[in-house]
Amino acid sequence: MAARQPLLNFLPLVFSLLSFGLILVILLAGTNNALPNLYYLKTDTSSLSIPSKLSSSTFLADLSAVSGGDFTGSPATASSLGLAESYTLLLLTSCGHFPTGVVCDKPHVGFSFDPASHLKLDSTSLQGTFPPALISALSSYHRTSDFLGVGYIISAALLALAPIAGFLSGRHRWAGVTAAILVSLASILLFASTVAAVVTFRSLNTQINSAFNSSGLRSETGAGPVALGFVAFILALLASVILVIRARNPVAAVRGRVVAHSIGTGYDSKSTNVGAEGTDAGATKPGLWRRVPTWTSHRYVQVEKQPALLKTSTAVGSLEGVVVTSPAGTRTRVEGEDDWAGDDEYSGTGGKAGQKGIPMLSLGNKRERDVGSAYEPYSGGSHGGV
Repeated sequence: MAARQPLLNFLPLVFSLLSFGLILVILLAGTNNALPNLYYLKTDTSSLSIPSKLSSSTFLADLSAVSGGDFTGSPATASSLGLAESYTLLLLTSCGHFPTGVVCDKPHVGFSFDPASHLKLDSTSLQGTFPPALISALSSYHRTSDFLGVGYIISAALLALAPIAGFLSGRHRWAGVTAAILVSLASILLFASTVAAVVTFRSLNTQINSAFNSSGLRSETGAGPVALGFVAFILALLASVILVIRARNPVAAVRGRVVAHSIGTGYDSKSTNVGAEGTDAGATKPGLWRRVPTWTSHRYVQVEKQPALLKTSTAVGSLEGVVVTSPAGTRTRVEGEDDWAGDDEYSGTGGKAGQKGIPMLSLGNKRERDVGSAYEPYSGGSHGGV
C-alpha cells in the first residue's frame, strides 16, 4: 500500500490538469482566429445557388423567354451574397473561411448560429420557408448553446480548484473530500455537456441538409471538440475515483517532529517506554529522533523521595569494610581505596582514631540519634565496665 501512495497522490493532479487543458482548448477555439477547424458543425456554401424570388412567376419566366431578357433575376450564390466558402460553428463563436483567410466572430457565452442571418438566407427566396423540423432543431440548439458554454466554464473552474484542495489533503481530511467533490462535479458536467453537444449538433446537421440540400447548402458535424470533451471527461472521472478512494481510506503520514507526551514516557505510536529500550529481546531499535539527545526524554532521580543510606561496618584485620546500601544497588568499599580519598570531616568524633564513615543524618538535616553511640554503643564502659 505504501508503494502505491505516491501514485495516488500524483495521478489525480495530472489527470485534473490534463482535463483542464483540454477544456481550455475547446473554450478558446476561434479566439483571435485560432483553431478554426475545431468545430461542431460546418456548413459548405461553395455550391450555394438559390433561385430568385421572381423565378416562381410563370408570366415573367415566359416574358424572359420571348424577349431574351432576364425579368426574373439571377440566382443567389455565395459570392453574390458576400458569403465565405464555408463556415465552422465552434463552442463560443463561428468562423468564416474566405479564400484570403479565416475570420472569426468575437467569442462570447451563449453564442448561437442562425442560418437566416449568418448565411443571409432571409434576403433570398428561402425567407419564411424553413420547415418546422428545422425551426425546432434551431430552438433546441439555442438552448443547448447556453448550457454548453456555462458547463465547460464551470468544469474548467472546478478542475482548477481541485489540485489546490488536493495539496491540502495531506494535512486536512476535509480538503481531500472537497477535491473529490469538485472533480466529481466537473466530470458530471463534462459528460452532460459532451452528450448534449453530440445529440444537438447531429439533429441540427440532419435538418439543415434536409432543408437546404436542394439549394446547394450542405453541412457536416465535426469530431474534434466532441473527442476532446470525452477525453476530458474520462480524465476527470479517473481523478475523481482516485480522490474518492483517498478520501475513504486516508493514510496517516508522519509529518514534522515527534513530540513526547511526558517526561519518562514513550513518544511513538505504540506508547512504548523510553526506559525500556533494549531491555527486551524483541525491542525495536531506536529511530533517528531517539538517537538525538534533544528529542529523548530526560531521566531524573528524585533524591528527596529516596530512603536514607544505610552503613554497616565490619572490622576485618586492620581494614574496615564499609557497605553502603541504596536503592540503586550495593557497593563495598575498603578503607584506603583511591576512590574514597580524603579525610572524612566527621572522623575521630567520639570513636576510634582514624575511623571514617557517613554520618547518620536524616535528609531533613536534623540529628535523630547520637552519631558516636551509633558506632560505639559501649563508649561508657570505662567508668563501669566488667
